[in-house]
Amino acid sequence: MATPTTPAAVLANARYGKDKVRVFRIKRESDGTHYIVEYNVTLLVEGDLDVSYTKADNSVVVATDSMKNITYYLAKVSDHILVPEYFALHLGTHILSKYAHLQKAFVTIEQLRWSRITVSGQDKPHTHAFHRDGDDKRVVRATIEKTDGKTLLANVTAGIGDLLVLKSTGSAFEGFIRDEYTTLVEVSDRILSTSVDLEYRFAPVSIPVPTDEKLLQFSIPQSINGSVWTWDAVGVAERARISTLELFATDESASVQATLFKMGERIIAENAGVEEVTYKLPNKHYIPVDMKYLGVDNLTPAKAEVFVPVAAPSGLISATITRKQT
Repeated sequence: MATPTTPAAVLANARYGKDKVRVFRIKRESDGTHYIVEYNVTLLVEGDLDVSYTKADNSVVVATDSMKNITYYLAKVSDHILVPEYFALHLGTHILSKYAHLQKAFVTIEQLRWSRITVSGQDKPHTHAFHRDGDDKRVVRATIEKTDGKTLLANVTAGIGDLLVLKSTGSAFEGFIRDEYTTLVEVSDRILSTSVDLEYRFAPVSIPVPTDEKLLQFSIPQSINGSVWTWDAVGVAERARISTLELFATDESASVQATLFKMGERIIAENAGVEEVTYKLPNKHYIPVDMKYLGVDNLTPAKAEVFVPVAAPSGLISATITRKQT
């Protein structure tokens, strides 16, 4: 069979990098106070990489092991290591500045929770002892790309993953469509539980290309329109978590959908730099056990006390709330 003169296939897109780089960093202050962070880092890149796929030419490949080493080195020298949004931007800025043929970097950071231990009789939390106070993670995703040779364009999202919440009353689900497929009973009071997946998107930012010898220069950037970057990453993360927990607890929920919207609305109202909020809220179902065969009422909402946790199938409610354009 004759070899075709025109290839039947072309490389449409290529991206590669290092996944699951585990980083733990201690920052020691002169007064003896320690600050710690624990991250899971993913660093991926795009650029002029075609020949490594189509010609088996590795001359354009920055080894993924080198990407791991770059991540650890930046964790050591970066002034921004304690704030995952800023560290993600610093890491992406450095790798794009060092390698001319790379055009875009994608950095994902999961931050695990560590909180200071409070010791009885001490007026402040312990300076260097910590405990894991939850399984939820702070999640940051940054995309950094080259533009005009003098600046980089960055888009950042951040949020929360795996925040498990439950309330035992204050939730109803009534008035939904009923037809031949409907078996679900309307309830005026029920357990509401979900594992919160929250992502909020900031306005794009412009980052100057570093000019120092090692290309490590980085400062907190300005917004793309030239005004001051109007968000404090740490403050936004704290307010978003508080808003989510407080509204979940206090809202007399007519549905997951209605509570979700109120959460997103509050985050946008409280944080000027946030352009968009997305929640994904899977239902964690708790089904009351039917004890009628024993003459015991465990189905009436006010008397339902014994439940079976059910993992699947489950509802999945999601929505994106954006800032209204004026």
